[in-house]
Amino acid sequence: MSDDNIYFAADTSDKTVKMLDEKARDWFTGVSDSSYLSKIERSWSAYYGDYFNDEGHTITYGGESGEIVNLAVNHFRNLARHIHVMVTGTRPAFQCRAINGDNKSLIQAKLGNGLLDYYMRELRLEEVLKDAVEYAIVLGSGYIKIEWNSTKGKIYDYVEPEPSSIVDYDEDGNPLDENGKILKSLPIYEGNISASLLSPYDVIFDSNKPYFDKNDWVVCRSTVNKYDLAAKYPEYAEKILKVETVDQSQKSRTTSTFSKRHQSDDIFIKEFYHKRTEAVLNGRYILYINHEIILEDTMLPYRSLPIYRITPSSIIGTPYGYTDMFDLLPMQEFLNSMYSTAATNINAFGVQSILSPREAGVEFEQVGNGMQFIKYNAQSGGKPEPMQLTATSQEVYQMMGLLEKAMETISGVNSVARGNPEQSLRSGNALALVQSQALQFVSGLRSSYNRLLEDVGSSILYLLQDFAAVPRVAAIAGINNKTEMKSFKSEDIRLIDRVFVDEANALMNTTAGRTQIAENLLQMGLIDNVDKYLMVLNTGNLDQLTDGKIDNLTLIKSENEAMLKGEVQQAIWSERHSMHIKEHMELLNDSELKKDTTLVQLVLDHVQEHVNLLRTTDPTILSYVGEQPAPPAPTAENVGEQGTQPRGGMTLDQSSAVLTQPQNPIPSDLPEPAEAAGVSEGLLPPQPTSPEQL
Repeated sequence: MSDDNIYFAADTSDKTVKMLDEKARDWFTGVSDSSYLSKIERSWSAYYGDYFNDEGHTITYGGESGEIVNLAVNHFRNLARHIHVMVTGTRPAFQCRAINGDNKSLIQAKLGNGLLDYYMRELRLEEVLKDAVEYAIVLGSGYIKIEWNSTKGKIYDYVEPEPSSIVDYDEDGNPLDENGKILKSLPIYEGNISASLLSPYDVIFDSNKPYFDKNDWVVCRSTVNKYDLAAKYPEYAEKILKVETVDQSQKSRTTSTFSKRHQSDDIFIKEFYHKRTEAVLNGRYILYINHEIILEDTMLPYRSLPIYRITPSSIIGTPYGYTDMFDLLPMQEFLNSMYSTAATNINAFGVQSILSPREAGVEFEQVGNGMQFIKYNAQSGGKPEPMQLTATSQEVYQMMGLLEKAMETISGVNSVARGNPEQSLRSGNALALVQSQALQFVSGLRSSYNRLLEDVGSSILYLLQDFAAVPRVAAIAGINNKTEMKSFKSEDIRLIDRVFVDEANALMNTTAGRTQIAENLLQMGLIDNVDKYLMVLNTGNLDQLTDGKIDNLTLIKSENEAMLKGEVQQAIWSERHSMHIKEHMELLNDSELKKDTTLVQLVLDHVQEHVNLLRTTDPTILSYVGEQPAPPAPTAENVGEQGTQPRGGMTLDQSSAVLTQPQNPIPSDLPEPAEAAGVSEGLLPPQPTSPEQL
């Protein structure tokens, strides 16, 4: 027992590990006594069709003489798989958030997005995340551990033996220690990120906390090859090799039954993580097998606990996860009973029997050899008749339908989502509405999935910031999404603060949806050539349509930052001048910045450069970059006294006179039109005063 005055996580290594073993026993006792462990085991068995025996996926027979047919129709798994597809069907997009909005931070955020996509592929992290969702649906919760493995990657250096430990050299010149063993140089690896999936059986925590996130510590169990572990920790090699393997310990529950029949070289290891708290200032990490084999004991190497959970919901007031699939277990079992009842009746009486009076004169051979011409004595009892024993009660089939409908209702996976809509749902709008309701029902799990993605993405970037001191190469998407090899190290992503997840549009996963989006973009003028149209249609990727605008805004932002520092910027003819002018002038919307006359002049001079380029650049070239030529610059000849520029370069008085003249004068070489009498003298001819004078 530990001293009550000493927190167990701050005690000595052996005492802490002994207390952890005791807490683990209490944890398993608690989940067993509360039937929580039983729910998980039954749900796992049902998911894999293990209802009537250990084999599963076969028809078995029960009863005293095998007269009862055991038939399982696994709606349970089908519903769980549909929930899994609804949650993970659309691939989310990672968005790194920079510490601030400067150009360097934005560039690092873009690099971070590419790195996350790279690690999703390189580590097969997307598959691990989907498996965690599957655990959550079936077992109530799933866990992912993200850690830094210092022995992964390439070797970039060696640590030579300490001179003080060298006692002698052998004939080949190898250094020897005091025991005559060769002292080898220890390799230093680049290190890399490692991700692993954990089940509810593999994670132990303080069950008294109301939420899982409130836990200060967590213990996780995983497997490792004992020979690899012995080679990594040679001082414990003899003890490690004596530890019982996974197949001998019988503690792995989420494995198929046949795997326990094969010998394994893997053993269980445990890792204890504790947050940085007032009682444990630096946090704590212990790697151990038992209290006699403690391999590592050090401060917490990570910013937070590296264990992340996903769950459809939590049991109120506890840190345990809960899934609606638990509620489907009794219904699935009774549904199997209904199918078994019908199957038993059909199996026993499916072969037709014949009733015939003895006096009818019909022999067995007459009805047992197919189509026959049968004569019978109608006066002595009647003709032979079939004996109908296979008619199962209609209530059985009605109950089957009710159970299937109830399972769909409770799980939130309706008939439309399962691809078998009801007859009443005929219109596309009705089908879309019912489908959207199914998606809304699983929104809790989708939110948990997005939080898991954000936590895992942030954890990956934090690990790279803290441990990727050596330059490494990653294949990330470059210009036009072409893969390029990018070298980076921790300093290159230091300014990234957090990762957010944007859910992808479900329309992008269908050809019809991509076609509709491509048509809309074409009408909006965002697609200006066939290649871009086909790209959106085939891939749904919109990056190429938006990358140019984003790059322009990034350039403008960097120029604004430079001008704030007093640096002169140069404009070139190929830039989007109208966008530059608008964004640069935004700098002067600040009343404080307007007081800086140097900055004002710097901005105005740079804006004037863009205006001059709009006037002097070849109009054909400007049209290619989406710009319109600007009118000529105002001069003394074409600007009026009031500073306005009238038409044709005239003065204001001249311009006013022109406005009174006809815009299309009659050519001088045409004959003069006839003039009405009296007009030349300035007099009008007599005007009619009544209709009769017209």
